[in-house]
Amino acid sequence: MGIRSFLLSWSPSSRTQSKKPEAPTPLISAPVPQVAGPQIHTLQHGSYHLGTKTKGGVIPTILLDYHETKAEDLYKTANSFLSNDDVCTKDFLTGVVILQRRKSASPNWPHVDLVEYVSRQDKERFNWPLAYQIEIEAYGLPQGPYFLTPDNFLAEAWRLYPDTQDAFATTFAPTSATSRDKANEMSSLSSVRPLATIDDGGIWRSVAVPSRLYYTANSDKPLAGLRVTVKDNFKVAGVKTTQNNRAFVELYPPDQETAPYIEELRRLGAVVVGKTKMCAFASSEEATDQWIDFHAPFNPRADGYQSPSGSTTGGAVSLAAYDWLDLSVGTDTTGSIRWPAAWNGLYGMRLSWGAESLKGVFPSCREMDTLGLLCRDIDLLRKVISDSLPSRKECSVKPTRIWYPMDFFPHSNPRQQAMVDDFVETLEGILGVKRTLFSIADKWDQCPPEKAQGKSLREFIDKTAEYPFYYDGYNEFAQFREDYEKKFRKPVYVGPYMRWKWDHGATITESQRDDERNNLEDYRRWFEDTILSSGGPEGSSNAILILPCGSGEPKYRDTPNGPPGVVPAYSPNYIASMLRLPQIVIPIGQDPFHSRITQTTEQLPIVASIAGARGSDLLLIDLARAVLKHSGKPTKVETGRYIFCQASSYRPTSISQV
Repeated sequence: MGIRSFLLSWSPSSRTQSKKPEAPTPLISAPVPQVAGPQIHTLQHGSYHLGTKTKGGVIPTILLDYHETKAEDLYKTANSFLSNDDVCTKDFLTGVVILQRRKSASPNWPHVDLVEYVSRQDKERFNWPLAYQIEIEAYGLPQGPYFLTPDNFLAEAWRLYPDTQDAFATTFAPTSATSRDKANEMSSLSSVRPLATIDDGGIWRSVAVPSRLYYTANSDKPLAGLRVTVKDNFKVAGVKTTQNNRAFVELYPPDQETAPYIEELRRLGAVVVGKTKMCAFASSEEATDQWIDFHAPFNPRADGYQSPSGSTTGGAVSLAAYDWLDLSVGTDTTGSIRWPAAWNGLYGMRLSWGAESLKGVFPSCREMDTLGLLCRDIDLLRKVISDSLPSRKECSVKPTRIWYPMDFFPHSNPRQQAMVDDFVETLEGILGVKRTLFSIADKWDQCPPEKAQGKSLREFIDKTAEYPFYYDGYNEFAQFREDYEKKFRKPVYVGPYMRWKWDHGATITESQRDDERNNLEDYRRWFEDTILSSGGPEGSSNAILILPCGSGEPKYRDTPNGPPGVVPAYSPNYIASMLRLPQIVIPIGQDPFHSRITQTTEQLPIVASIAGARGSDLLLIDLARAVLKHSGKPTKVETGRYIFCQASSYRPTSISQV
């Protein structure tokens, strides 16, 4: 629950309490957008006593480390909290402060009267009505904001943010946490409970995040304090998976396990704050008329009414909108990370197939499902992959070729095409090679595999994506349909897109699926032998493949979508999916357009995208980062309307050969 106002009365019991007011002192008079998190420590009785008439139940306060420290230094530290943390606000500068003696302190540690020092400071500047200081033994608790409870517990402070973009399916917070010696372990491995809170206006779901002051990254906890959202096809113990389908919610209880990759992120110190919305069953539903059971999240870019894409829809929207989040975890089957990254102007990484076990993740098509990550900061994206996926190896060996497939280029928007070509020109300078214009289809005709038997590439792979994708998409949920009908004596309802997808999948036999799997394996071997190979050191790629991603034209969420249809296997969407390649999406610019929503000029995010051989995930990130650095483009994107600080049009850049 939100904390609003409190009264405090004290009964001094030792020298560790400074002057006592003659009457109860009001501590907070304005609403506080925080909630008491897990109780992490019990203060010793005798150090202080909370009056039984306390109103509001808990008291906001801050904890400061104290070891032969001057009052002035403590004062400055407290002041720094306000600028370095979004949870610690002035509402925590109340009548009480907790001073924690460090372990190395002498038993005869000197007394510092912070109350007296604060009383002499400029009230106009800081306005801290401090009346009491509570001094405690060293417990290894991190400095920062806390809540005191009437039963002598110290609880973490978590801030409640409103989900104004409707990005989340469920939000949650830890149920409890045990006292720990290492602050980095606070809240990271505890069980969670769903939050049932809304904002003060009664409209938006609340998302709770802990103070960043609790966490310090180290070798054991390199991702300490990283705030993470998870796509709603990952299991999180104690939380329901919705699959964006009301029947699924109605049938199944909260999950009893957490996906191993999510547990690994937690083990490394990350804090998972909620599950984000996705297209039903990780499909390709488009906003808004194909989202039937739950409303589609709102893409914050440009006029606020552009498509958020899918299927990792909420994950992309949450990162594009909220600067208090750091990372979104999702899956990519046929573009579920890449297209939301493009439309929401984010760095998106489809990881090599098999980079991490997808145990605890509801499958869509096992042939193509893989882990995906979304981030606003390319350096953070690299760090997360390097720390959480040790199987991904660094490689300093440069690719010797840049493949530029004319099968899929140029873009229809010439300004978008110019931005992509500028990106490629910079990449040429970095690698010291010129792009090779070619056609994948022509390459096939020139040196087809024996099993092609005279078929063109289009003919050979015609069903190799369709049959596995739609067969699995239907049959993976056979048990769900059976369980639901048995319990409720009616069929599962799904929206028009999913109904079409399931109906199509039901027409494909297992033997048809298996035959096309074999053809798909032949296609993979041919592609690796002919175009992209990791035959060098681990993590290497002999070449880089430039692929189109994103649209250079606006797509309004209120525009009716056309009828669904099968996407051809011979398309840029399916290259990385069918061949199990890593692919990164890189924001490179903004393109102006006249919005019919705002009746003014808005900026559409423009991205470039490159793929490499299986296992070259980190190499792709390193090359993308090098291109951005050399061309003077940001390696971070902003939240909100624009991906870059200024809504400027694209200006070409170039570099000499490196």
